[in-house]
Amino acid sequence: MKAINKMNHLLNTQSKFIVILAVVFYILVFSLISIWKYCNFGYDGLDLAIINQVFYNSIQGNFFASSIHPPSYLGDHFTPIIFLLLPFYILFQHPVTLLILQTIALAICAWPIYLIAKNVLTKKLAVLLAIAWLINPFVQNINLFEFHFLPFALFFIFWAFYFYQNQKFLPFVIFSSLALLVREDVALVIFVFGIFAIWEKKKMKWRATSIILSILYFITAIKLSGLLSGAEQYKFLLYYSWLGDSWIDIIKNIILHPWLLMPKIFNPGSAIVAAALLLSTGFLPVLKPKYLLLSSIIYFQLLIGVSWQWLAMILFTQYSALLLPGIFIATIFAIKEFNNKKSTNPVVKFIFKEKTLTTLIILTAIIYSSILMGPLTGSLNKIAQNKLTLSDTLTKKEILAQIPDNASVAATYEMLTPLSTRQNIASLNYVFLGKQQFATKNYTLPENTKYLAIDFTDLLTYQLQYKNNSFFKKQYQFAINNWPTIFTDFGLITIKDSLALFERGAENKFKLVEFLTSISDIKNSDNTPLSSELTFLGFNKSNDHYQLFWRFNNVAEKNYQFKLILRDNTKTVFEKIHPLGYGLITNESILDKKIIQTNYWFEFDKNLQSNTYDLAIQIISIENGRIELDADRSTQNTIDKDILIGPEIDLGQITI
Repeated sequence: MKAINKMNHLLNTQSKFIVILAVVFYILVFSLISIWKYCNFGYDGLDLAIINQVFYNSIQGNFFASSIHPPSYLGDHFTPIIFLLLPFYILFQHPVTLLILQTIALAICAWPIYLIAKNVLTKKLAVLLAIAWLINPFVQNINLFEFHFLPFALFFIFWAFYFYQNQKFLPFVIFSSLALLVREDVALVIFVFGIFAIWEKKKMKWRATSIILSILYFITAIKLSGLLSGAEQYKFLLYYSWLGDSWIDIIKNIILHPWLLMPKIFNPGSAIVAAALLLSTGFLPVLKPKYLLLSSIIYFQLLIGVSWQWLAMILFTQYSALLLPGIFIATIFAIKEFNNKKSTNPVVKFIFKEKTLTTLIILTAIIYSSILMGPLTGSLNKIAQNKLTLSDTLTKKEILAQIPDNASVAATYEMLTPLSTRQNIASLNYVFLGKQQFATKNYTLPENTKYLAIDFTDLLTYQLQYKNNSFFKKQYQFAINNWPTIFTDFGLITIKDSLALFERGAENKFKLVEFLTSISDIKNSDNTPLSSELTFLGFNKSNDHYQLFWRFNNVAEKNYQFKLILRDNTKTVFEKIHPLGYGLITNESILDKKIIQTNYWFEFDKNLQSNTYDLAIQIISIENGRIELDADRSTQNTIDKDILIGPEIDLGQITI
């Protein structure tokens, strides 16, 4: 009891200091995790790379220019807030600057939350709510999943509510305006302040300002964004195209045919996501649904914009950001309701009667959701297991070190971000596909591209992204056949496992695939039929690489991969999937030359103990899979179904 009394006394007397200390601690922890993730090539989701290049080009005077998503980032999102952030970026022109700015923006939201709560609750509860923000799993997920401008909007929205709460009109307008500058969809949150003003019968200036300002800004922003994207309309209108081809058609169908929305709104995905979001605050917001209106339009927008199978991604990415102000503000006023002895709400009555039990349940829900859905424990565990450096980090750094700072380059997902502080960089996923995002425009390799930095295992990622997606399926088949032509005029100067560096005009130092007219000297000969299309002929092992020999009996109908397996006795200690022949064996290339030699320079997990291991490969065909987020919110390929093609192939022993 004495310990509890001391804790209560400390929370009440040192509330400001505790909040500041918690904020500083959060900034330190998540800045360090973000830096670790960056140093280990974990930012592979494009967003940080795109926005870092936009910042770099902007300080060169080429504002908002993006060669990854040409011609301008404003064609993606209308974000004039960048002008307020550029002075910080100028000091240190690096992706890490953006990661730290994002961490600070999320952390300092705890301060206006503390002030909002302190206005209606005790200092102790205000401190606890500020800390609840910092341990919220969705705040932390936003923090570690790439870089986005939305965290800055959260800071301004909380301050706007604080000044709304305190009847300070001018500061409210200033912070509402700053929030609008972050992104066009923030207007959907600011609009709700006008609804509040009408509900609470505030003066006309409160009612009109939020509604008129948000509507005018939203219309202007999406119109400008559409024009700057080079399209006739807002780029992301595509998400809602099932409701109509224009904003007018979409709004008409929502109003006149609301039953069209029912399958989107009432489905397992929407219920699960809503429950998960509310679990992080102990379901308290349902007691004050009025304040959930701040989240309502955004949530409705998300529900009708994506399929319910993809809704769960909201929980682990930036898409939850604009939902959080409504959830936290509703939580604050729900707690206030606990002390309302006159409340007729049966839930409030029970809570008032059983405060200790209720408090325990709520705290358990908050902590449980933080551990279950947040990235902190998984990230720390990943860092501890890998001894600060992932297995292939040094290899990637060696490849990047060969690319001059100002050279024009096209890069694989994981190398794109470290290379993005330059004017000319292209993303190989778009080069592969031959189309920009949403496949609305062609995307070709820029003629001035000097280097290609490739991870050939991205071919599996592309397959999971595009092959079974009805929107991209036809284009994917064209792309997979067109893949070898990307390397025309480029010579391979470095190859390490699946990682390769090509230079325009250079001579090939390595041959990845050789098409033979007769069987060469095979030291470990074999003749194992793997399928009606493919026969394994054997292998040679040299000091630094393996030569694998194949015969295609007819044109291949599948995209074959092989699983490289390293075993210690019978225990598998390492696995990795490689594309057979680096994806360079297309239907056209094997029509007349059916004996093929593929060369591989395998590398293994550097954290493995020095030992002699058994090496084998399994030819597989990937039937189903998906792209998921890892513990630190980097992407990873997950295979749901693969088919083993023929027997396992033994490549003997290897000492590492």
